Amino acid sequence: MTPSPRNDTPTLLIAPVRTMDPDRPHAEAFAVHGGRILAVGDVDEVRAALPAAYETEELDGVVLPGLIDAHLHMQRGGLKGSEHVTPDVDVDGYIEAMARTFDDEDWTGAEPPTLDQRVAGLDLVQPLFHALGFTGIVDPAVTPDEMRGYQEAHRRGRLTMRTVAMPYLEIGSPDTPDVDAVIAHLAGTGVSTGFGDDVLRLGPIKVYADGEALKGQALLDEPWDATGYRGEQRIPDAEYARLVAFCAANGWGVGTHAVGGAAIGLVAREYARAGAAVAENRYQVIHGYLEPSAETMRLAGSVGVVASLQPSIIWHNGVGLREKLGERAERANPMRSWIDAGAVLALGSDGPYFAFDPRHLMWQAVTRHVANATEPLDPSEAITLDEALAGYTTGAAYASLAEHDRGMIHPGMLADWALWSADPVDAGVEALRGLRVRRTVVGGRTVYRAAGA
Repeated sequence: MTPSPRNDTPTLLIAPVRTMDPDRPHAEAFAVHGGRILAVGDVDEVRAALPAAYETEELDGVVLPGLIDAHLHMQRGGLKGSEHVTPDVDVDGYIEAMARTFDDEDWTGAEPPTLDQRVAGLDLVQPLFHALGFTGIVDPAVTPDEMRGYQEAHRRGRLTMRTVAMPYLEIGSPDTPDVDAVIAHLAGTGVSTGFGDDVLRLGPIKVYADGEALKGQALLDEPWDATGYRGEQRIPDAEYARLVAFCAANGWGVGTHAVGGAAIGLVAREYARAGAAVAENRYQVIHGYLEPSAETMRLAGSVGVVASLQPSIIWHNGVGLREKLGERAERANPMRSWIDAGAVLALGSDGPYFAFDPRHLMWQAVTRHVANATEPLDPSEAITLDEALAGYTTGAAYASLAEHDRGMIHPGMLADWALWSADPVDAGVEALRGLRVRRTVVGGRTVYRAAGA
């Protein structure tokens, strides 16, 4: 749908609200004016905060803050979608198509996509993610060409999803063959993490410490097998330390792909040396799911690291990890331990490659079930439904450098919210995947409305 114009008349919205605000978890109503939330509380309380002239709307459902996927390749999802679905596809059809084409390339054209094609892909895919209640994403590996695509969509007024873009300069590529080249590129931009506005903002840079677990590339403390092989290290310790130190001194955050325990340990040690920059610029451990030690997680948590985790990866890879590692795989994706260690949990999907429906992924985080298996992974690493929802709201807002503007229904915050058919927490984990989003609003503008809603 074409986003509705924002209504600048103050509006009283009446519906049960799960605010995600620990000081006031529930409300009966809220008011919106000028794209921000004016008041939250019981109906009379909110009405008293309004001027004499206002509109009233009673909503059929339960209001939640807009969800944020903390690890979603949205632009690539748009380009891939443009090759596999028709423009009138609904979100269920898109989910099915992305699952069916899991192994296919994002783009099969003989030439790289043009700016117009990138914007068209975003036009296609944003309403589909809005239909799942998303109002924001963190794109975790944005190339210069992708950054141009996001910027052009924003310039044309067609970026409806609040986007945090994590610049990715591939070490070893012709443009950035080594760490020195990456540092020179970053130093030459004149900007750093946090630059931008409420719609499009630069996040931390993205770098790889190791590889993929199912390919046996995750860098572990203990060998994968009797050969003594421990995995693949993508960047030497000293070079990684230099890059992190540069970023800490120059206003850049760092998000590091680190799957195995040894890689996560390297990341935690260097982040600890970075000091206050870690919390200020939202340094991330990305994935962090295979045998991180308790000591590593405590160190990361003590300096304010964001644990950017994806239930989807374990859902897809759980059986394969069991086959490779046996009992060692049972505590994979230790969300409970990351939270208990003090890290900020931000949930995402690594979509469109992995499952990205937040209803399914919150269910997975709570149940620990994996695809093609009857027995869940070790339930000691399960989190609660409240914690899973926080991972998609307050935690992901923090990872987005937006905790003062997003993630809650709270006075002064941006009017980003979604109307659900029922409260996910009250409905319970078994009913969760059957709930529907009826309406999604970004900054007071309706960007998705279900048929008949």
